[in-house]
Amino acid sequence: MVIGSMSYFILGKKINLRAFKKTDIPIWFKWFNDPEVTEHMNKGLFPNTEMLQEEFFQHISKSRNDIQLAIVLKESEKLVGTVGIHKIDWINRHGEVSILIGEKEEWGKNIATEAISLIVEHAFNKLNLHKLTAGVWSTNVASKRCFEKNGFVVEGVLKEQFFYKGRYVDEIRLGILRNVWKTKRNNKKE
Repeated sequence: MVIGSMSYFILGKKINLRAFKKTDIPIWFKWFNDPEVTEHMNKGLFPNTEMLQEEFFQHISKSRNDIQLAIVLKESEKLVGTVGIHKIDWINRHGEVSILIGEKEEWGKNIATEAISLIVEHAFNKLNLHKLTAGVWSTNVASKRCFEKNGFVVEGVLKEQFFYKGRYVDEIRLGILRNVWKTKRNNKKE
């Protein structure tokens, strides 16, 4: 659907999701080089270049096992983040959700929660996936909360999985099944 000057893939309340464009690469590059943005991610260990970001863009654009979408504010059409489903297993019908809000002034405004909601609905209603998972560092309380608001539950903890600020931290593994999501969604409508 085309709104304003943009073509959107999924429409939300405060945000819309669209395919990334080549002109987004410098913004994406900036996010993945910002230590505050990538603080709770396995990023920033090696230098990121615009060329590497463009290679990732080319790869993800051709992949049939990954969907990476730009999160754009509805009112201003400003690119503020990215959400995706990765490692899609078409036989067993599952994938892994990722989310990043790169524009720090947009943190704490429920954008990540809405983006996760939109991508989950797409995964279950359009892609016919059976299960979605996500992994968050134990230090990333806000991200864990966004997934839980969307019905994800903790399925396990990988002890001391990542090195963070001089110590090892756990990875919390979350998941949601389509039938559980549908039931919770139907209960909200009643």
